[in-house]
Amino acid sequence: MFNGKISCMILTTLVFMVSFTFLPGLKAEAADPVHTVISGETVESIAKTHDISAEQLMKTNGLPDDKLFAGQKLTIIQTAYTPSIYQWSERGKKIAKYARSFIGFKKTAGEETPEKGFDSSGLIHWVLSRQNVPVDRLTVDGFYKQGMDTATPKTGDIIFFLEKDSLKVVTAGIYVGNNQFVNSGYGAETVQVRSTTEDYFAKYQVAYKTYTPKGEHIVQTGETLKSISENYSISMSTIKSRNALNTDELLQGQYLQLYSNPLYPFYVNQEAAYDKAYDVIKYAYTLRGFTYVFGGDDPMTGMDCSGFIYWVMKEQGLSVKRGSAEDYFSLVPKIDNPKAGDLVFFSDTGTRLGVTHVGIYLGDGRFLHTTENAGVHISNLSSGYFAEKFESFGQVESLMD
Repeated sequence: MFNGKISCMILTTLVFMVSFTFLPGLKAEAADPVHTVISGETVESIAKTHDISAEQLMKTNGLPDDKLFAGQKLTIIQTAYTPSIYQWSERGKKIAKYARSFIGFKKTAGEETPEKGFDSSGLIHWVLSRQNVPVDRLTVDGFYKQGMDTATPKTGDIIFFLEKDSLKVVTAGIYVGNNQFVNSGYGAETVQVRSTTEDYFAKYQVAYKTYTPKGEHIVQTGETLKSISENYSISMSTIKSRNALNTDELLQGQYLQLYSNPLYPFYVNQEAAYDKAYDVIKYAYTLRGFTYVFGGDDPMTGMDCSGFIYWVMKEQGLSVKRGSAEDYFSLVPKIDNPKAGDLVFFSDTGTRLGVTHVGIYLGDGRFLHTTENAGVHISNLSSGYFAEKFESFGQVESLMD
């Protein structure tokens, strides 16, 4: 009997020790399951396997469409997806979730696709561009220069590591919260979740930039100016003023500024090139991400670079003839000190020769334009490609009848 008590006590102790020792593991196993995509699987087939809707699967993982990649890791959540009304926060969460789905994909210098692999900047470009953040393919230093500073980083922002003395950008990743970030860089052969507390990263200065500024709403199917006004408790007239909208009509996919501080405020404190230059810029900002179509001049069917200039000026009541980049170049005086709203020209872009590209200068070295890959977006004159192709600035007032 004594031996029985001892055995019972030992068994109890072992059970307690096992429970205590493996409690974290047991908790991890109880977390949301993860499905690793295999070749041939689809969003529909995976959703059916886990008895959830395809929409639920896509929203949980921030999937921009139903295209999957073998090896992608998808979180399976049974509870209903409830998006936040403030899309800037929700977009950041989608960016982080989508970045996480590529954990384990190979690191490949100079690459930017799931098929070929990612380097650190390639991963950032793939994830941001697939989440409808219109950006150029940049180096980590380019992303650092292009992003907006933020002292309160949120999930989905970009984290940068800089040498403390020179402030040279060493690497970057997509911030997922709690000092963690998704990175395809130093010390790993695959995309991984890393921590700022690791010895390698802890020796650098940390900086955060955002590409989904607070106060930005993307117009969804069925939304109206009135419904957006009611959702955010901001008057219709205020929304129209902040975005230089001349009518109540909205375009699906338009980016609307809701807060009083300008988004991408590169034109702030810049002298305006003409009376309505700020309104042209504000309205042009709302069209970021709209598709490029050669020869087009309507956002709903696509615009090329000069068609974009023509559309935004026409919508602001400015009488400007429809022309090509070369036509506009021939009509405007060339200047060395541009103001916000003036034009910036580039030569020999793509396979064409001569003056072939034009954008709207914003100030601080930035300009707004549209290209085949990114659509309407903001670029930096200091980037290698545009610095090489730069032709001149043009005084825009000469275009107006």
